[in-house]
Amino acid sequence: MIPSFGDIIGRVKRSKISFGMLEIRDIAISVAVLTIAFTVILEKNHVFSNNVVVNTAYWTLAAFVFVTTSFVMHEMGHKFVAQYFGVWAEFRMYPAGLLLCFLSSLLGFLFAAPGAVYIRGYIDNEMNGKISAAGPAVNIALGLVSILVAFVFRCYTVGAVFLLLSYLNGFLALFNMIPVMPLDGSKILKWDFSVYIGMVGSAILIIVLCYTL
Repeated sequence: MIPSFGDIIGRVKRSKISFGMLEIRDIAISVAVLTIAFTVILEKNHVFSNNVVVNTAYWTLAAFVFVTTSFVMHEMGHKFVAQYFGVWAEFRMYPAGLLLCFLSSLLGFLFAAPGAVYIRGYIDNEMNGKISAAGPAVNIALGLVSILVAFVFRCYTVGAVFLLLSYLNGFLALFNMIPVMPLDGSKILKWDFSVYIGMVGSAILIIVLCYTL
């Protein structure tokens, strides 16, 4: 079974695992670049205001929320489950991937490859599958919660923002379930076919709900 959130936090606290300074730096840089890239893409939509400055400021805030709740929490899902199993795990950015992300945003689309959690220590096939499943599982959970909020506030701007957040998490989950190395799906499929199918189905459901809301 995949460990519960409480089990993971308890294990992390007991093992006194902390974030490394290099990891904190890499997370901060990745968040900054991704936030800027998302803002460049999104600020063209004058959802918040016709005033360019005000609209950009709101989209910057929304982009920061998107990045921290989607990309960062995805990576932290991997990190915390890996730490639960007692192995070293830290996030490292991909400088080339961040540069490509920023440049692609200037061209009107987004190719995001900010980095990944690196793991050092012994893990078997089951542990590797669970560590890999943690990231997209976070996206699926966030996607479902966001689509619920979007439904409740569907007549307001906040509803549109949460709908976009839900779609982003659904897309990230589904993309990472592609069964090709080094994506998470290849390791989850190798571990447990039923878990893989369930997660793919959940991600597709989120995307379908986003289009039908």
